[in-house]
Amino acid sequence: MKKVSLLLSTGVLLSISGCSADSQKTVSKNPPPIVSASAAPTTPAPAGQPSAAQLPIPSVKNVNHSSWQAENVKDTLGNVVTLKMTSADGAFDLVVLQEGTHSFLSFVRHTHWNAVHNQPAKGKLMFLRAKFDDGQEKRIEWDELGFGTESLYSVLWSYPAQADAPTGLAANDSTSNSVGGDQLLIQEMTKHNAMLLEVEPGVTAQFDITGLAHAMEKLHTPQTQPVLEARQSSE
Repeated sequence: MKKVSLLLSTGVLLSISGCSADSQKTVSKNPPPIVSASAAPTTPAPAGQPSAAQLPIPSVKNVNHSSWQAENVKDTLGNVVTLKMTSADGAFDLVVLQEGTHSFLSFVRHTHWNAVHNQPAKGKLMFLRAKFDDGQEKRIEWDELGFGTESLYSVLWSYPAQADAPTGLAANDSTSNSVGGDQLLIQEMTKHNAMLLEVEPGVTAQFDITGLAHAMEKLHTPQTQPVLEARQSSE
């Protein structure tokens, strides 16, 4: 009886070890699948963020070389003068509004300025960029009225953009508020011939800004001066 029980125990152990060996062979023949890192899902970029693509340098050869158009208008500030320049693609107007000794800068969809410039300011502040023909790039903060519509009208809010202002510069400093900022940017424009302006994130318009300094000087020149010059030349 002892021999029989020993034989049975030995047989059970051999069968167990055989099953274990077979299972190990099966596992080695069918290894678990390897997950590739490239197959991992990627998180999409948040929607609505402006494109960080570098702005191209505007070419002076591609500008229209048209003159600034002066116009007397009645504004909430009273009787003012505007200087307008249309973008190369005819889609936007760049407008310099002169009221006394103060200048204000804005851009608007072509021919829409007269219809929208008196609307209440219910816009959103936007950081947009400008690039000049010498490769210099600037960030400007605009108050965009009618954003995303055909009535888009943007008034300069601060220049340099407050995020770019030197540390310790007060938000109401004359170099960053609207009045001082407008005049600083206009001074910058008078040093260049072409400007590529980001009018919406990823949307640009190119302007011929040659002759701006001369056009603004004419606004401050008394109307009688050309007559006096003509008389002096004839004598």
